[in-house]
Amino acid sequence: MAATALAAATVMAMVVASAMEGAAQSARPPEEQPEHYPEGAHREDTFYFCTACHSFKLVAAQGMSRDRWNDTLDFMVSRHKMPDVQGQDREKILDYLSSAFPERREPRGWQSPFAPK
Repeated sequence: MAATALAAATVMAMVVASAMEGAAQSARPPEEQPEHYPEGAHREDTFYFCTACHSFKLVAAQGMSRDRWNDTLDFMVSRHKMPDVQGQDREKILDYLSSAFPERREPRGWQSPFAPK
């Protein structure tokens, strides 16, 4: 009788564990993809450059002028040791950021306390 109860409890624990694992997998947010963000020239290059260090949601939450985006890149180079991208590559990144996430009058979402003002 005890062996039957133990076997039933083991099977039940396996069923519950399997159900919990399935629920955890379905509850995970989808992985970020460039296609989740505004279309524009250089979207993929910018996405992959930025996501080497952080979520692109952080980028998308900002709204800055081209000059502020440029200052932000400089800040990340000096403060966080980001690779110092220059020339055409930097222009491409700034083109996308300033067109996809332009300056807003009212801040939206979380603002980094470390971003240049």
